[in-house]
Amino acid sequence: MKTTRFVFILFLLAYSPILITAQQTVYYQSVSQKIQEAKELYLARNYVSAINQFDQIASSSGENSDVRAEAMFYKALCGLKLDNGNAEEQIAEFLKEFPESSFRNRALFEQAIYQFDKKKYPAVLKTLESIDKSEISKDELAHFYYMKGYANFEKEKFDAALTAFSEIKDGNSLYAAPSQYYFGHIHYLKGNYETALQEFLKLKKNPVFEKVIPFYISQIYYKQAKYREVVDYTAPLINKVPADQQLELARLLGDSYFHLREFKNAIQFLEFYLSDKNNKGREENYMLGYCYYLNSQEAKAIPYLEIACKGKDELAQNAYYHLADCYVTTNDKNKARQAFEAASELDFDPKIKEDALFNYAKITYELSYSPFNETIKAFDKYITSYPNAERNDVAYDYLVKVYMSTSNYRDAMASIENIKVKNQSVKKAYQRVAYYRALECFNNLDYNGALENFNKSIDAGDFNKNYHSLALFWKAEALFRLNDFNKAITGYNAFMKSPGAIVLPEYKTAHYNLAYAYFQVKDYSAASDYFRKYLNLEDDLRSEKVADANNRLGDCNFLNRDYSQAISNYDKALRLNVYDADYSLYQKAFCLGLQRDNQGKINALNSLIQIYPNSSYQDDALFELGRTYERINQPQMATTYYKQLITKYPQSNLQNKALVQLGLVSYNANDFKGAVNYYKQVVDQSPNSPETQSALAGMKNSYVEMNDVDSYFAYTNKLGNGVQVSVNEQDSLSYQAAEKLYMAGDKKARAQFERYLNQFPNGGFVLNSHFYLAQLLYADGEFDKALAEYEMVIAQPDNYFTEGALSKAAGLHYNDQNYVQALAYFERLAKISNSGNNLPDALTGIMRCQFNLAKYPDCITTANQILALEKVSDILKRETNYKLGLSYYNSGNADKAFPILSKLSTDTNSAEGAESKFLVAEILFEKQKLKESEKEIMDFIDKNSPHQFWLAKSFLLLSDIYLKNGDEFQAKHTLKSIEENYPEKEDGILEATRQKLQVIEADEASQTKNQSKPLEINISGGKK
Repeated sequence: MKTTRFVFILFLLAYSPILITAQQTVYYQSVSQKIQEAKELYLARNYVSAINQFDQIASSSGENSDVRAEAMFYKALCGLKLDNGNAEEQIAEFLKEFPESSFRNRALFEQAIYQFDKKKYPAVLKTLESIDKSEISKDELAHFYYMKGYANFEKEKFDAALTAFSEIKDGNSLYAAPSQYYFGHIHYLKGNYETALQEFLKLKKNPVFEKVIPFYISQIYYKQAKYREVVDYTAPLINKVPADQQLELARLLGDSYFHLREFKNAIQFLEFYLSDKNNKGREENYMLGYCYYLNSQEAKAIPYLEIACKGKDELAQNAYYHLADCYVTTNDKNKARQAFEAASELDFDPKIKEDALFNYAKITYELSYSPFNETIKAFDKYITSYPNAERNDVAYDYLVKVYMSTSNYRDAMASIENIKVKNQSVKKAYQRVAYYRALECFNNLDYNGALENFNKSIDAGDFNKNYHSLALFWKAEALFRLNDFNKAITGYNAFMKSPGAIVLPEYKTAHYNLAYAYFQVKDYSAASDYFRKYLNLEDDLRSEKVADANNRLGDCNFLNRDYSQAISNYDKALRLNVYDADYSLYQKAFCLGLQRDNQGKINALNSLIQIYPNSSYQDDALFELGRTYERINQPQMATTYYKQLITKYPQSNLQNKALVQLGLVSYNANDFKGAVNYYKQVVDQSPNSPETQSALAGMKNSYVEMNDVDSYFAYTNKLGNGVQVSVNEQDSLSYQAAEKLYMAGDKKARAQFERYLNQFPNGGFVLNSHFYLAQLLYADGEFDKALAEYEMVIAQPDNYFTEGALSKAAGLHYNDQNYVQALAYFERLAKISNSGNNLPDALTGIMRCQFNLAKYPDCITTANQILALEKVSDILKRETNYKLGLSYYNSGNADKAFPILSKLSTDTNSAEGAESKFLVAEILFEKQKLKESEKEIMDFIDKNSPHQFWLAKSFLLLSDIYLKNGDEFQAKHTLKSIEENYPEKEDGILEATRQKLQVIEADEASQTKNQSKPLEINISGGKK
């Protein structure tokens, strides 16, 4: 509220001759000539010479004489005029030295003037308090009150200022007009507009004030809401005032025309006011936007209404509401949706709130935009909030349509479940959304969740025959994945009997899967029946499934001892050569052997070795070749193949068997030393393996033949307590009893194995017992105890049970997040599995551990190994590519990660695909490819992924894109959409959202500070 000293200076210069004359008063008639000359120098403003003259006079005068007092007074005055830095100190010294001097009052008055000029207003007020007003002239008294009033004004002591100005404002002094101005100005600031107006009207013809008074009069009329008076008074003046005054008057005129509902007239003045980029007041932007809106100029209205929206008040609600209509007219429905939503969230105007909510829900439905189930939530909210509204039935109809089209199945189910009385349309919709929600769970490997929702879909009714049949099929699939094969069998049969199932593609698959379910429960006759039915139904006779079905049909015939038919089935699979052909050839060879066609078996096994050098059945083929050549009495050939197995596959679980067979071949050839050597390798390498007893027995017989029993006993004595040299009958019978129960699936087997291990801690079947007991404990869910038993097996040299024990122990450690130990076990498993059946599982475990341990380079290597395997399921491919892509990304190699993540991102129904979609957008954003990044996010939104965390992360990224593009409105309302609709509270998304919103809203607040504050005007007519 500060005003310049312009008025005082202006009038001081205008009337300076009068002041100079007043200062030429002669106080002493009898002073000496030197005093007179010094005063003349003072009056001539030759202050330096005057100081020297007064100083000489003071020095030559008596210490307390009047002449000295007068000389010291004028010397101090000269110091004030020169502003020599210590002028006030000189006045203070004078007052202290001559407290009773007749010049004291005069000195105080001059000091006050000096302080006033220096804007030392507190000092001015203090000095004025010491002045005796009765000793100063009328003109000086006016000056006194002016200084007192203005100093109080500057200190914002308005009541004291009014009192001082009132003393002189109606007089004829030099200070009357400025006092009158400040008197009116203070009343204006205090809101006493009528009093201020009367004072200003008195000054409107004053040449000093005529340029500034119109501002006050216009402002006062405006503040009194006399809009017609504003228009009538201000419009004729606006082109006559200085340019720097026109903006504010334009605002007043535009605002007044707006309140008079003369919107077309308001436009030109509001346009002019807002042409100054410093003017960003929300109210003025709203008024101009609304004027354009009413004038059907919606495109022009939008930017002004967007600025007006930057708040949370009634103005913002109105602005959002009209802005939404503008967006609808300009065909920008997405922004219209955002604006209607924002208007519906504010509570100032209930009619606007209701209408905005309905339109928000309706446009959201029309756009099929519902990443966080906005459509259902909006209609739910409308129906709940306005149960008696005229449009309630319409909203309900829309809601049913949404249920029938939405891809946000989880939230749709929750919405329907909240409806107490469901009509047929709602039940029909529920059948659909429950079915698709179940599929979502199934695809994300949540089979229990899938079962729950398939049951809900089935129970909802059979409005849609396809949904009903498919729910039965996929329910059976979920049961199969959960290893509940008997219930899966019931489910597949129910599907195949359901109306319309026969025309569905799943009908053929159901036969194939049903056959597998029967196979798993060892009902091989039923399995054969359905594998044959599947093969009769399948049109693509060269598919992997056809090859697999022929193999499984061969297995069923093999287990039923129909070897000729089994060979026929294996041959069919082998001729296709598309899936597990090496298995087909191996099984065919085995069947030929059982038919005593040894040469046929040999030929088949040799073909397997030659045609499929990387087959996991290579070591099995070598072993069977050795056994076959033994049977046809060709021991040398048998030895060759056994040795090949030992040399080429040192980690094979057939190593010990091959060594035992080599010992037997040597024994039969009377090479007893050779036999002992082979048998010792078994005992030394695997003292607790199942082959140990056979090796010890063969060794004993060999030493007997050599008449060297002492050597046998010497050797066995060195073995220690860990190896039982002979198995007594009690040991053997106890183990066999436990094993028989185990193989029969009898739960009593656990107690039998525990009893056996207690009775025979060094028994001949300790290793077997530890492993089987571990399997039983695992099946009972006693994982810690099972792990201890598995690790007993693992602690021994590699043996028949090592692979199984490593696989289970590694998995248990992994589930406990003990990734370091799990990794060690998986790596050992991969090493001993070589190319066996456990290799894919081992590599998968290695990859997962490496990923969780942030060993990304190692994870990349392992992932590529998995992808190079011959047989990799689609689920494992998806996981492997995901970890491969993220490992590249986390290693800082976004370029290699990008194509992998891009491929994964096509399926956002999977968790891996959803995260990949976000990362693709983020990589593009980091490369400043904003359009491409935005396109990816929009595609993500359109796909309606169930994985809302990654969708919300993409929304956060989208807000950053909008900010970089300068679209604060879209950025803000993208974040608001997350804040209003994101369901999870504790995963960090909402916190990140609010932080970004706070930054935007703080920036908005700084940009849209109220520009309509009371105008403060200085005397020259400019706006401060």
